[in-house]
Amino acid sequence: MATKKDKAAENLMEDPAALVTETAEAPKPGEGYSEKDREIEELKRQLAEAQKLNATIAKGNDYETVKLKEAEAIREGKDPFSVKVSIRVPVRRDCNDRYYWGCVNGRSFQVPANNEYQEMPLPFAACLVDMLRAEKHAQYFADEEVKVYDPRSNPHEEEDIRH
Repeated sequence: MATKKDKAAENLMEDPAALVTETAEAPKPGEGYSEKDREIEELKRQLAEAQKLNATIAKGNDYETVKLKEAEAIREGKDPFSVKVSIRVPVRRDCNDRYYWGCVNGRSFQVPANNEYQEMPLPFAACLVDMLRAEKHAQYFADEEVKVYDPRSNPHEEEDIRH
């Protein structure tokens, strides 16, 4: 009776060599990935974007934060006015107005200039950071780049324009 059980057990076990076929090849990159692999790749991409965004926020670089959000909105095809961005709005030094005013595509905005973080739609944030960056560039250009030569008090040293 023992021999019958052994034969039955042998028939139930599969031969591992028979399972391996010569036609089986490794999947090419991008092909044959399971749904879990695709999900892992997507999560890794999202994590890398979130880490990049957190690094710019930690540095206080609002311009980079807004540009990253713009790229994300374009890539995902979102309405830019539905995307909210939190940026620091500095105090105005050029006038006594306590607000920044702007208009984007017929939609106007008013943001308090109180040196605090304000949450606003993406186009308004982009308009504000571009305006602040342009003002900073204009101030730098006026201070550093423009050289004024007066013929009497500060004449050109290399050339004499009077001849």
